[in-house]
Amino acid sequence: MKRYGFASFALFTALALALTPQAHATQPPNCANGKTLYHKLDASLLSCANAACHGTNATAHNIWNAANNPGLIDQALDGPPGDPSMLGLRVSLNLTYSDLEDIANWIGVAPAACPVSAPALQAAPSPVVFPSTTVGSTSAPIGVTVTNVGSASATAIGFSNNNGTEFIVSSNTCTGPTVTAGGNCAFNVAFKPSASGSRNGSLTLTYNSKTLLISASGSGSSGASPGQLSMSSTISFGSQNVGTTSSARSVTVTNVGGAAVNVSSVSSNNPSEFAITSSTCATVNAGAGCSFSFAFTPGAAGTRTAAITVVSNGTGSPQAVNANGTGVTSSGPPPTINLIEYHHAAWDHYFITAIADEITKLDNGTFVGWARTGLQFKAFPTGTAGSSAVRRFFSTAFTPRSSHFYTPFASECATVTANPDWQFEGQVFNIPTPATDGSCAGATMPVYRLYNNGQGAAPNHRYTTDLSVRSQMMSQGWVPEGYGSVRVIMCAPQ
Repeated sequence: MKRYGFASFALFTALALALTPQAHATQPPNCANGKTLYHKLDASLLSCANAACHGTNATAHNIWNAANNPGLIDQALDGPPGDPSMLGLRVSLNLTYSDLEDIANWIGVAPAACPVSAPALQAAPSPVVFPSTTVGSTSAPIGVTVTNVGSASATAIGFSNNNGTEFIVSSNTCTGPTVTAGGNCAFNVAFKPSASGSRNGSLTLTYNSKTLLISASGSGSSGASPGQLSMSSTISFGSQNVGTTSSARSVTVTNVGGAAVNVSSVSSNNPSEFAITSSTCATVNAGAGCSFSFAFTPGAAGTRTAAITVVSNGTGSPQAVNANGTGVTSSGPPPTINLIEYHHAAWDHYFITAIADEITKLDNGTFVGWARTGLQFKAFPTGTAGSSAVRRFFSTAFTPRSSHFYTPFASECATVTANPDWQFEGQVFNIPTPATDGSCAGATMPVYRLYNNGQGAAPNHRYTTDLSVRSQMMSQGWVPEGYGSVRVIMCAPQ
């Protein structure tokens, strides 16, 4: 291939004097072309041997001494100090610097034959190394380019893979075609480990009686733990007048596993009395959550039950929440429930609950660190007419401490709901609320709410009907919250 078109003798002479051979070369010399041009330069040299023509002493002209030195030929063709008869050869043969490189290459080889042209395939990248990949999953593909860096075409290319189940080849253009010198073909390979640990494979290309071996390797890992949903096991509605519907109770569902879980259904086996009212559960990512709600409409007096079942592809599915409530027909005063107070000494946190399952786990140590204070006050079951629903929120944003917050007021509920650090758990009991001056109606007594003002790096509230407890907490820096001069937050039935 010519590297420069010839314009004029004077122009090429100037270029030849200014540039070195390395500046011109863009591909290996062509020995066969050099041999042909060499014979045209001087027909008398057809039988020339290296020992006779290409020694270290200049005789007829410098071309004789130019083995692998195209610059010396360039000087000779410009005339003196070489042989003046050489002037004109450059023009008559239309020689380029590429031709001079070819001639110098032939002089270095003569009188032996020019080397036979041969293909040579090279792959990049090689080896092909994959990052650690979860067993059974497929990695992103790595593209491999095979280039012919030889001087002849690679033909009849064969391709084999000794571990095609784990090293998956696609988009392969390297099977069967001819790849010319300087050309290339390509393929993609992806990694899908079938077991943990080191995994290996070999990709082999055969061509022109040659072999190109490309090794592939990667490591299989066991991956994250499977997805698993966690939720409350029991929800108690308390007493509800027969034929009336309670406020909906919300159940928070959390994915405590290491992979996403797809929820296919949330259903009740007693929908006429425990009906699903809403659900946000579909795909629950690891560490994320969803919720569903259901309400209680007793169809008869006495204890009523249902199983709320969550079906998913998570570990332990199906999972059930046991729901219960009591249907009542009495027209007398509504029944009450007891809110039991607990204290966590290490955290100096207080907690109240009327939920039987929570009380059992607090008392038997399932929830570690909690003990009864001996104090309690009354409230109404959810859905009790003439009272306000109390919403409960939960936060783990202050790990290892967790905290609950209760409010009967819609405005507070909206504020806390908008805070991403708090999760709405549902309506847990009903209770009357005070007037704006803090007074409570007859047959009820004030409930005081005190805030720890962030002591211990985590918020906590204490609810009490005892003024002496209120005074004690204020002396420790706790802040009263509520209505009136003494800050009343709720009114407990007596």
